[in-house]
Amino acid sequence: MSGPGKLREARIAVEAGRFELAYEIISEFMASGTAPDRDMTRELEHIRALSRAARDGLALARAHVRGLFATARRLETYDRSGSRQVEMTAPSEVRRF
Repeated sequence: MSGPGKLREARIAVEAGRFELAYEIISEFMASGTAPDRDMTRELEHIRALSRAARDGLALARAHVRGLFATARRLETYDRSGSRQVEMTAPSEVRRF
């Protein structure tokens, strides 16, 4: 596959959340020594923008989950088999009257 085709493949991998695959494709492209033309440069910029957006979105999601943990007393989730998992997230309050 040509340079532009490889970069399109990497962009599609990023869009699908397959970041390891995108990294491998881009690493192969860089190792090939192919000088990027205008179309390839545009594709690389698009990949960079998508990667930044994914990074920023993940950072926001992590911060949101940390906030939920900080305010919740317990967290109930379900594993893949459907079993309920309960995790205490905050120490119980000492109530003195």
